[in-house]
Amino acid sequence: MKVLLINPPQQFYLDSEPPAGSIPLGLMYLAAVLDKAGYAVEILDAFITDFKPQKNGDIVTVGMPFSQIEAEIRRRKPDIVGISGPFTSQIGNALKVSELAKKVNPKILTVIGGPHVSTVPEEFLKEAKTVDIIVMGEGEYALLEIVEYFEGKRSLSDILGIAYRQNDQVILNNARPFLENLDELPYPAYHLVDMEYYLTNKMGYRSFQKRAISMVTSRGCPFNCCFCSIHLHMGKKFRAHSAKYVLNHIKHVVEKYNVKNVLFEDDNLTFDLKRFETICDGLIDCKIKIGWDTPNGIRADHLTKPLLEKMKLSGVINVFVGVESGDQEILDKVISKSLNLEHVVEFAKTAKQIGLKTGAFYIIGFPGEKKENMQRTVDFALMLKQKYDVGMHLFTATPTYGTRLHEQCVANNYLETDLAWASFGSSARHPLGHSLIHTKDFTPQEVKEIAKQALKKYKKLSLINNIKNPKKTLQTIYRQPQLISKYLKNLLF
Repeated sequence: MKVLLINPPQQFYLDSEPPAGSIPLGLMYLAAVLDKAGYAVEILDAFITDFKPQKNGDIVTVGMPFSQIEAEIRRRKPDIVGISGPFTSQIGNALKVSELAKKVNPKILTVIGGPHVSTVPEEFLKEAKTVDIIVMGEGEYALLEIVEYFEGKRSLSDILGIAYRQNDQVILNNARPFLENLDELPYPAYHLVDMEYYLTNKMGYRSFQKRAISMVTSRGCPFNCCFCSIHLHMGKKFRAHSAKYVLNHIKHVVEKYNVKNVLFEDDNLTFDLKRFETICDGLIDCKIKIGWDTPNGIRADHLTKPLLEKMKLSGVINVFVGVESGDQEILDKVISKSLNLEHVVEFAKTAKQIGLKTGAFYIIGFPGEKKENMQRTVDFALMLKQKYDVGMHLFTATPTYGTRLHEQCVANNYLETDLAWASFGSSARHPLGHSLIHTKDFTPQEVKEIAKQALKKYKKLSLINNIKNPKKTLQTIYRQPQLISKYLKNLLF
């Protein structure tokens, strides 16, 4: 019996940042558990393996053509096809892969997991006729039990955390308890993918970091931001690998695969400060020569000067923080971020003094905002750029299924278009894409114009900064040669 795990192609807005290429970490954890249990398992990364853009209007599809995916399924002859089902904006391609699997062989058992199906399992299965089972929440041991079901060793009704059809009715089993001890998980199945391909190819914005991989050291989020869906499939309780596990994991990839940089994709890397500091201390004491950064963002109010100095000594390259809004009232009453903007300014000032490269994430277009609130966010972001050279990463609010933001939008008829999951626009989060929310205080077009002007001013500030700091600019271009065209574009336009 064989299990084939597939990472589908993805879609992006034409003018957005290049897609972020990295190892298919979620599938590699699933594969590791199956491999450890003695099952034959393969991984087909149809997003990265054939990293080619295919344009269709304003949308670019990146990855292996579907005809080639079909041919791969036919060649590999799997009994079960497990498909990564990422956020709503990408779920259409996952569904397409399930259709291809059933086309190749209707007897193939198709399984999809991920954030979207965890949030709307019943609705999804009613529409997705080529999907047999969905996994809600963490999937490592649920998939293992599904494989055992396929072998006749257990019943579907006994498997926690899944949904399936029975006599044309959708059955939702009880939720699976979240893993308490993450250290019991084996390392991701690095041996089942071509690591050299990932470590040497130029894929997306992470390509400037030599021999870089993603790593997740914790799960769960105890915070309650209105737009975030992470706790819907990973829970609210913070759970983490021990510092010892993390350090041994890093040593493993450094020694076996010559990894030079680690991208910590945690949603709450610094939530347990003692654990985080122990990781930093371990990197320093063991003299592990790696660079690392925080592409998902961490909390600025956890970053004291001593901690930032320790992070620098341990190899941090970029420190990204989640700010969301530059208007304190919006942070408190609309987003529920529980963040004081004064701490963000203090972080930015200290990081510049220490010599750390920084960036911040912002979102505009929330119900409850007025245009002046959005402008305060833009002004705050531009101030941080001008004074402390903090990169601005601006997005528009997207009402992801299951979030309070989505519930509010539906209840008040704020959605600009029908938000059927099958037609959810992949450009919605991009500042110059197609915003989905309108209220009595703003239209999507007005949000887009605020973003457009913000990006224009930001590019000007970036150009001025590049001219004022030629040495730093040359060092950045040396590390990131793909930015040459971006700098020239800013200069010319």
